[in-house]
Amino acid sequence: MKSFKRGFGLACLLFIWVIALYFGAAELVHLKFIPMHWTGIFQDTVVLIGVWGFNQLFGHVPVKLWSGHHFGQQLRTALPAIILVGLLAAVNLGKLSQLPFSGAIIFYSCYVLLIGITEEYVFRGVLLPIVARSFPGKALLSIVISSAFFGGMHLINTSHLSLSYVLPQILFAMLLGTLFGGIYVRTHNLTIPIILHCLTDISIIVQLVQHPTNASNLDMPVQTSLIVAGVYFILLILAIIWVARQTKRSTILTER
Repeated sequence: MKSFKRGFGLACLLFIWVIALYFGAAELVHLKFIPMHWTGIFQDTVVLIGVWGFNQLFGHVPVKLWSGHHFGQQLRTALPAIILVGLLAAVNLGKLSQLPFSGAIIFYSCYVLLIGITEEYVFRGVLLPIVARSFPGKALLSIVISSAFFGGMHLINTSHLSLSYVLPQILFAMLLGTLFGGIYVRTHNLTIPIILHCLTDISIIVQLVQHPTNASNLDMPVQTSLIVAGVYFILLILAIIWVARQTKRSTILTER
């Protein structure tokens, strides 16, 4: 019972807390306390600070932001994620290079950096070790559960995006969450997942620069959505198999 309260139960409470922070911050923007174009940055800042406070008061898990120990081996561990993210980043960098340079690109690049820091700190840095308290010696299970939380968080996007667009998002988030979780458990270096996360989100810069005030272009036919979701699901299974091999003898640090 104690392991549940300090582990999976606390992780569920953290998940609810993150959702509350997102919607609470959004409400402050709606009340015009914060300019509309600062919505994303404000929300992620509130979540980052709120989860840091949660960890200080309740979680007490060690968050390893950087480790240079055997860095070459760390990069080899991250190779599947580097290849996947590199392919996506190359496509989106091509699109970004075709846009005229502007202050908006710098602004949204800072936003994407904040997204990477916040989401990796929350889901890999804090939530993953908390989940692992309920599953000692089962690193893969803890990673998959924390990745499911990460994917589930994207249901928030259905408040302004179609479900057909969000469904592939959820599976893609679980895929990346599994790979990034495996990297963090193996390397104790959160900086690598943060950088990869930021590169993955370059597409957000392109979308926001082209459509800064609406999400009209963010839609997907149902048939296309199911096909894309199916591809992501297959990649997710492959990622789980890979991470299972990676983390076979790994231990997740759950206490300071």
